[in-house]
Amino acid sequence: MARPRGSRKAQERQERIQQGAGRALGYVRVSTRLQAEEGHSLHGQEQRLREVCEREGIELVEVVVEVESGAKVRPGLTALQARIREGEARCIVYPKLDRLGRSLIDTAKLVEWACAEGVDLLSADEGWQVRGGEKADKMLPFRLAMAEVELQRIRERTKEGLAAAKSKGVQLGSGQRLQAADPVTVRAVELLRLGATYAAIAEALNAEGHRTARGGAFHVGPVYKLLRRVAPELVDARAEGNRVGDGLAAAAL
Repeated sequence: MARPRGSRKAQERQERIQQGAGRALGYVRVSTRLQAEEGHSLHGQEQRLREVCEREGIELVEVVVEVESGAKVRPGLTALQARIREGEARCIVYPKLDRLGRSLIDTAKLVEWACAEGVDLLSADEGWQVRGGEKADKMLPFRLAMAEVELQRIRERTKEGLAAAKSKGVQLGSGQRLQAADPVTVRAVELLRLGATYAAIAEALNAEGHRTARGGAFHVGPVYKLLRRVAPELVDARAEGNRVGDGLAAAAL
């Protein structure tokens, strides 16, 4: 009896590709700074992903939202890649190449992973980047370089924004209480609305250079106290949601 052609790994890869054909998982990285400066609202980004999938005849299974932070590991993208490997979808669709990776090397590695795994990469702004295991965009090397430039510009604008806030009277280490209109407070409330945990909010604030009113780093305690003071209704809603979830989990046991 003749043995099937190709290695077992290659066969499994082909089966997975066929299983996920015609379906995509969306990926969006959220940053309050970008939303304010460039109008990239969460709803707007998701709508763009739906439109490009409809145009290409692809079923958009779900949009994974990642809260941007300074962490090197992105759990949302890691989980999305695992779902792709399990055959849930074949394509990753995202708004723009510079929102997919955190650096030139990071994005290039993701492109090579997609080619090796037979995963399609589709940008709402730039079209197909990888398709059928091949780089479909001849401009991809140039786009990768430009994505790195844009990421650097974002980092520079962040530093400039913090410097401008200080010049307007937001003094770090002064011991005064942060107010509802302060940039750090607005950022914390936005992350809470997006469903980030208090620990994730603290990590994001620290990564972006924010500090407490006393000039220290953020932890769960200071984040909770700040949000409890400026957005008590959101904190209460979060607590109520957790109680309901715990109750349902207990009932299921």
